[in-house]
Amino acid sequence: MIRINLLPGEEAERAAGRRENLALGTLVFGVAVAGLVAAHLWQGIRSSATHHELSRVQGELKAIEGPYADALRIEQQKQELREKLRVIGQLEAKKVGPVRILADLSSAIPDKLWLTDFSDQGGTLRLTGIGVDEQTVADFLRRLGTLPFFQSVDLDETSQVDQDGAKLKKFVIRGQIDYGAPATAVAQAGAAAKPAAKPGAGGTR
Repeated sequence: MIRINLLPGEEAERAAGRRENLALGTLVFGVAVAGLVAAHLWQGIRSSATHHELSRVQGELKAIEGPYADALRIEQQKQELREKLRVIGQLEAKKVGPVRILADLSSAIPDKLWLTDFSDQGGTLRLTGIGVDEQTVADFLRRLGTLPFFQSVDLDETSQVDQDGAKLKKFVIRGQIDYGAPATAVAQAGAAAKPAAKPGAGGTR
């Protein structure tokens, strides 16, 4: 009887299978490593591009910051100059205002009416005086209302007083004073408010 030993052939097949598995595993590992390397390279490229873009934006921002700060400083200086001009204008108006106000006030006072007190506190006017009757006081109040320096004038109180045997009307007028009224308007209003002179009239003001 003849016997054939097949073990060497089977061992050869197993060895060949192991080599194929090893080669396949090596190939898979190589592909995985290549994928990781490629991903790392791609991430590096993206990171480099991001840093480059960030540096560019920061450079543009620095280039803008200088002119923007200068513009803000110039605008602040302009605002300060406007405020100074406004204050100077107010001071100039108040410098000549009282003279004009007294001139207009004098032209508005009717005959047989006398002022005993004039006060101006922060633009708030208070006039105290005496008139022969209510009509004279009302006429004075109307004339004040035509003058641009005087605003919101109103009769605050009246009372009857006895002076040298004559019964007179004491009054208090309150209102506001506008020192910035135009000179032309003041002149026109003063001329309109000035009473016409009567022959032989010599009332005291």
